[in-house]
Amino acid sequence: MGAKFKTAVTTAGTINLSRSPLQHPLAAALYLVMLLMLGKLLFPLDEQLGMVAFFALMIPFFFFLLRWPNTPGALYGGICIMLLGKLVYAITTNPVTGPDEIHYYEQVSTFDQLSDFMPYAWNHIMTQWANVSAYPMFGLLYMPFFKWLAFQDPLPIIMLNSVLLILIVNQTYRLNESRFNYQMEREQVTRFHSIVILGLLVSPSFMLMSSVFAKDVTCALLGIYCAGLLLRRKYLLFILLLLYSTGLRDYSLVYTFGYFFLYANKIRTAVVVMCLAMGILVMQIGPLGLINSSLLTFYLFISPNPIKFSNWDITYLFRTLEALFMSIGLIISILNFIRFKETRPFYAMVFTLLFTYACTLVLVGYVTVTGRDLDYGVGTIGDNMVRKKLPVLPLLYIVQAYTFVWARKWFQFSGKTSLKRKGAPYARP
Repeated sequence: MGAKFKTAVTTAGTINLSRSPLQHPLAAALYLVMLLMLGKLLFPLDEQLGMVAFFALMIPFFFFLLRWPNTPGALYGGICIMLLGKLVYAITTNPVTGPDEIHYYEQVSTFDQLSDFMPYAWNHIMTQWANVSAYPMFGLLYMPFFKWLAFQDPLPIIMLNSVLLILIVNQTYRLNESRFNYQMEREQVTRFHSIVILGLLVSPSFMLMSSVFAKDVTCALLGIYCAGLLLRRKYLLFILLLLYSTGLRDYSLVYTFGYFFLYANKIRTAVVVMCLAMGILVMQIGPLGLINSSLLTFYLFISPNPIKFSNWDITYLFRTLEALFMSIGLIISILNFIRFKETRPFYAMVFTLLFTYACTLVLVGYVTVTGRDLDYGVGTIGDNMVRKKLPVLPLLYIVQAYTFVWARKWFQFSGKTSLKRKGAPYARP
């Protein structure tokens, strides 16, 4: 019924893998430098003008840097919606709202020069390596950006996070195009890519978290990029970036290897890791931990909860619509699993990875709740789910794309049955 994905990509001829000179990494780097220099020139004169110019010039940067499949609707539509949304957030949202955002931004105002910050960060890493703080670690990424461009306002973090978000989308596409070995019909390959690319570009969760002074978009990029390095056997760079990623988020190892297991198709290893996570959870929390992990696995799809009326407030509206979309996809995926045996290896892998990640989040939440002397019970998460699900959001959109391209088979089977009843048993749908 289905063909292997890599075979489909090779034989369908729908994906253009050629690269023009403009798509060379050096051309992209030079254009990015020019873009940053323009921002340094315009931003001190007028913040809004500098922001508008930056996002307008992101469009050619988007196409210089990246090779994409032949899906112009998803690409042009997605990037335009994303850039428009970023402009709206830049004008209407304060990027420094929570305690973490305040601490990150304090480093910009505390250290006048990058040469003042780097010794502090290095000393902290060397002396506190067993319990390193994310504040100086994340500062290693954004402080050069802020100090070189002489920014004092927190707003430019949106510019940096927007670039990182585009890199997340492109890295996800590249891994799907070259490493996704789960069954799918040849003619559905381009549609699969389109759903993933468009979904990630216009995702309200990514739109929000890339508009605040936070590390979450960086963590998501490092997770999927480290997996790509491991798949390509770039071990030294993989170890270096994984160490940095672990400094930002202690459990980054879990979702990084989750992506590796997905694309390397190592279901047995993934199951062993899941069993280890379940064992640790039972020893630390008991059976209640497994119950909460099961709930949290589904909550990754349906947060914010669309059933809760308050989540339809304008503040949460778009994220709730995203959760509703994913809830529908979750229901269809269960039906696909039951009806199409070709999809079962993929869904089994995804459930294993998400349940392992949920076990990790439950353990982290348990430590947070009990550390604050609060009650822990059924359904207790103990942290901000919008932040916590961001590292696996590319995986969730891969699930949606795979689910909806396979859902078309339901209509094809219905058409075939109808034709047979009309006396055309060999007609194609």
